[in-house]
Amino acid sequence: MNQIQPDQDSLKEDKPLQQARLSGDPNILNQLLAPPEATSFGIAARVIDVLEQRIGKASLAIRPVASDLSMSTRTLQRRLQEHNLSFAALRDHVRFRHAVHFLKDTALSVDGISRILDFSDRTSFTSAFKRWTGMSPTGYRRQVRQRF
Repeated sequence: MNQIQPDQDSLKEDKPLQQARLSGDPNILNQLLAPPEATSFGIAARVIDVLEQRIGKASLAIRPVASDLSMSTRTLQRRLQEHNLSFAALRDHVRFRHAVHFLKDTALSVDGISRILDFSDRTSFTSAFKRWTGMSPTGYRRQVRQRF
């Protein structure tokens, strides 16, 4: 059985979930899964609300989300930019939180999770999850389940 061993690159700040996992401090993980402060109000909160409502039901692309908010894609981008936010970052935040939940707490397949989170395919989801955490969804699931 292969054990997941972190390399030096996986300990860098761009992989915060892995750092939290390695530290063993559940408070760090909870902070990472909580919405950023900027999303507790205004346009960012509205975008996150729409994304949350669409998970597993409809596209998470910017055009339909902007339409749900009764604005053009460009207006949405401009309003987010005023707060130094991007649609992609907010969508990634929502996807990440749901991905962690689905991998930890459900028996959904990785293919099923990738569809629910509106990725074009499993490979895209796996690449995004590796970017967020430094590990594959399957590796993350295996490691989380071994702890319990």
